[in-house]
Amino acid sequence: MKTKTSFSRIKKTIAATMALFSAFGTSADVVSDARELMDGADFEAAEQILTAELDRAPKSSQAGMLNQLLGECRFELGDYAGARKRFDTAKAKGVADAYRYLGRLAYLDYDFPMASELYAKYRQMKNRAKKPIAPEAEEEENRISAAEGFLDRVEKIAVIDSIAVDFEDFHKAYRLPASAGRLADPEAIPAEESRQPASMAFFNEAGDFAMWAEPDTIGTQRIYESIRLTDGTWHKPMLTGDGLLEGDSDYPFMMADGLTLYFANDGPESIGGYDIFVASRDAATGEYLQPQNMGMPYNSPYDDFMLAIDELNGVGWWATDRNRLDGKVTVYVFKTNDLRKNCNPDEDDVMALARIDRIADTQGNEDFSEIRAALAEIDPNAKVKKADFRFPMGKGRVCTSLDDFKTEAGREAMKRYLEAKKKYDHDEKALKKLRRDYADNPAERLASQIIQAEKALETDLGRLRRLRSDVFRAEAR
Repeated sequence: MKTKTSFSRIKKTIAATMALFSAFGTSADVVSDARELMDGADFEAAEQILTAELDRAPKSSQAGMLNQLLGECRFELGDYAGARKRFDTAKAKGVADAYRYLGRLAYLDYDFPMASELYAKYRQMKNRAKKPIAPEAEEEENRISAAEGFLDRVEKIAVIDSIAVDFEDFHKAYRLPASAGRLADPEAIPAEESRQPASMAFFNEAGDFAMWAEPDTIGTQRIYESIRLTDGTWHKPMLTGDGLLEGDSDYPFMMADGLTLYFANDGPESIGGYDIFVASRDAATGEYLQPQNMGMPYNSPYDDFMLAIDELNGVGWWATDRNRLDGKVTVYVFKTNDLRKNCNPDEDDVMALARIDRIADTQGNEDFSEIRAALAEIDPNAKVKKADFRFPMGKGRVCTSLDDFKTEAGREAMKRYLEAKKKYDHDEKALKKLRRDYADNPAERLASQIIQAEKALETDLGRLRRLRSDVFRAEAR
């Protein structure tokens, strides 16, 4: 703590010194210096020299741009009220960028019509001056249109509770039963090289499947997964899907069926920073269908992430920073719907429900005492009973023993599948040994055996997929 305080004091001293030196230059010099600091994300230092210059020369020819840049600094630092004041001054002095940033503030207030109007004025002024539109402006306007569309189909959910927690430990507020899996710190990730860049990890009920996010080779945050092999080791991490979506993805949660994935993404299809998406995995091919934005009230113009479902108690959780709590996020606990039900614009205050202004307004006259009691009894660290196997059947159903199958045909099909799986695992292990032997002694005989083993494994995999489909067909009869 002492080191941090000392560094902060030194930083402020340097910034103050810069402000004094700037006083001997021109306002244009200060604008240039401030832009350089802002490009380096040092908004605090830029704010100080801009404030000093405005105090020195409040009516200079650069006053409009000084106010604009000071507003941008305060916007980035989260002081929206202070930012608005500066943008209003800049707007009065004819600064086009002020309209764009005032549009961003209107968007954060859910005033989407006003945001659209301000962006239109920004474009008009830029075009009239024959100056380029900011590259991000088009994406920002697209988000306004998407958010307006989501307001037409806000899901009606009952929020049971809201909890303000430190961002660093927010996932510890999720009281998930063992059947839903567990959220863990990065230290639990089975791939050691993946731990440092990851924020957290998800493990399934059996503890033999893990998901987390880490940067790829170009720095984009992607979701990876791994399975624990029969010998207790973990398979090399694999990219989940085909990257799922553009932009950074994080905070994965896989349902017990092994087919329904919730995650957060901040790409073009998001209406805020991070938005929560859901993607369905094809049980036969393992491929994901196009992820869908969960819409409102789950998502907002702010960051929304880490949606997790407790099917046992019919409860869901997600985190958000929409309430602008310093260093903290809000974790909402809600009752899940069997079928999606959207708010009625003629009967409901859709905007208030989308923002979750008051959780009491979402509850109606429903009594949640039983759910609260059930949640209080959950021990997230409870030991999980070992399953014979895990076979997702879809729609939340997971078979963990032969007794879980509804039909005799299903049980017999599963037996055949398990035998084929046993052979596949044996052949895969043998192939790995051959490859290790070849690495030590690259003999032609071993190369031939590896080729034969690879063909055999491919045959095993094809048979395994057919038998897997047989299980689904047998249970569907």
